[in-house]
Amino acid sequence: MLSVVLDRIEDGHTAVLLREGRGSPILCPVDALPDGCEPGMWLLVELEGGEVVGTELDQEKTAAARDRVRAKLDLLRRRGRGGP
Repeated sequence: MLSVVLDRIEDGHTAVLLREGRGSPILCPVDALPDGCEPGMWLLVELEGGEVVGTELDQEKTAAARDRVRAKLDLLRRRGRGGP
């Protein structure tokens, strides 16, 4: 399984997945994604012949990424109020 993040959905039909680290984007139909999947969520995908044949949400990695973003936003808000 390959770790990817859902970067965006183009034209409502194509999901653009970015590999962890480097590499070219992976394109797949939106209906191949788990229900409720939205940009910023991390997935584990199975590829066969360059095509996505299986996906599952990586809940741990998604939660960790959201926590990092939330902490950074909190820090920026505190700085904006003249705080430390």
